[in-house]
Amino acid sequence: MPTAIAQLLLPGLFLGLPCLAQYAYGAPSAAATCETISSALPGKVENQNSSIFKETTTYWSARQDLTPGCVVLPTCAEDVAKALVLVTNMSTPFTVKSGGHSGFDAASSIQGGVLISLEMMNSIEIADDLGTVAIGPGNRWINVTQAVEPHGIAVVGGRSPLVGVSGFLLGGGLSFLLGKRGLGCDNIRNFQVALVSGEIVDANPSQNPDLYWALRGGGGSSFGIVTRFDLEAYEQGDIWSRLSVWTIETVNSVLHTFTKVAREMMHSGLDPDAHMMFGINFAGPDTASPKTMVFGFHLNLSSPYAPGGEFDTMASFGDPALPGALLNTSQVMGLSDTILRTTSAGGGFGNRESWYSTSISDRADSDAFMDKLIAAFTTWGADVRAQMTARGDMLNMSMVFQPLTNPALEAMQRNGGNPTGLRPKEFPTYIVSFPTSWSLAANDDFLDASMQKFVSDLDAMAKADGCGAGYEYMNYAGKFQSRNGTVIASYGPENQERLRAIAKKYDPQDQLRTLWTGYHKP
Repeated sequence: MPTAIAQLLLPGLFLGLPCLAQYAYGAPSAAATCETISSALPGKVENQNSSIFKETTTYWSARQDLTPGCVVLPTCAEDVAKALVLVTNMSTPFTVKSGGHSGFDAASSIQGGVLISLEMMNSIEIADDLGTVAIGPGNRWINVTQAVEPHGIAVVGGRSPLVGVSGFLLGGGLSFLLGKRGLGCDNIRNFQVALVSGEIVDANPSQNPDLYWALRGGGGSSFGIVTRFDLEAYEQGDIWSRLSVWTIETVNSVLHTFTKVAREMMHSGLDPDAHMMFGINFAGPDTASPKTMVFGFHLNLSSPYAPGGEFDTMASFGDPALPGALLNTSQVMGLSDTILRTTSAGGGFGNRESWYSTSISDRADSDAFMDKLIAAFTTWGADVRAQMTARGDMLNMSMVFQPLTNPALEAMQRNGGNPTGLRPKEFPTYIVSFPTSWSLAANDDFLDASMQKFVSDLDAMAKADGCGAGYEYMNYAGKFQSRNGTVIASYGPENQERLRAIAKKYDPQDQLRTLWTGYHKP
């Protein structure tokens, strides 16, 4: 029983010159560009008939499995700069892939253009003093975590093994260390960036500080291709984790407890080592009841707020505080094993995936609004699942809450802050996401439209109740949020204009804006 529950729930929680005739390019312009890049980077361009091409163009979400004209596989920053200059000078649409862990089509894939895949740039260099780690943009987070963990350190990175480092960091980056360190992007000491001009520059608080600010959550597709991230590292030992699952009948009391713990223990600053997520999950046939869950983590086992300590933050989610759990299992292990365990029951390739993102503001009397939100989601979720069953498909869909607390928000202000517009406030902000997976391409448009409408209605309801926060987390944004430009707009008009000005400075002819397909332009 516990294994079956975990298998349903965990996936929803958490990247010499050949002749031209040898290439089956998607478009004439791509053919010429691929030929030119192949001349400049011999042995680093793959055609559609190669096994490497097929591996590189297979994505976590099957929606992204498009066919580019060719795949460019740079191995160093100079290769990236050459490819970027050539593809822009020849006015060829292109995109860039790190881990490729986005849900919707063309987020980091392209039909017929040039795909620059950074997978070969996967170096990991740990400083002698263990204070920084320089990582290549082609890494996935499990590789980074496993490399640094034997040294007793951690970086502020992803919680899923398949997520690539670039998209995670450039979009913000929610991590186990969020409560103490802020977003992943707030813990980058330096970016090495290939510009559209062909220059390779550093961006940090003293060199190109405007570019440094923009890349901390502003995405990368308007500024340049990041070729190395220099990350701050912190001492870290084993961590505690627990997955608790209840029937849907307990959902209101569980969410009320969750928001109370977030306010009183985490937002107050008492326990910045705690990290948690709340979720409601629809999985399996439409006769299966949705489940309520809380995933809790603690980073400091010697803290009085750690599980078993005098002021145990997570005690509120166990017996006897919240009785009747279907599953209540905890473990202590290293960060990399925790990452693998968290997603061991799913998260592989082959499904069709989508995310949508919004945020809500907590307040002292938010329980009534939270109850309205639960009712809206469970009603809508049951209806969508029934429609998907009628369409011959199986749906796995969740609504997930993650708190942004003041210790995290304060950490985000370091080194000039970031573009998100998030600031410390009286009550927590909750990032609310809707991870969803299914099987049939015929249902893509139906689900995108249904999710867009639900999130729009939720935003209107939250605003009317005084609980709307307005922020859209880039890494969870859906297809329509990307296409409509609402993510960067949610950062506020001043930050959006500043991002546009910085993009214009480093790309004066707007080549990246017009040619780099994908998402989230300012």
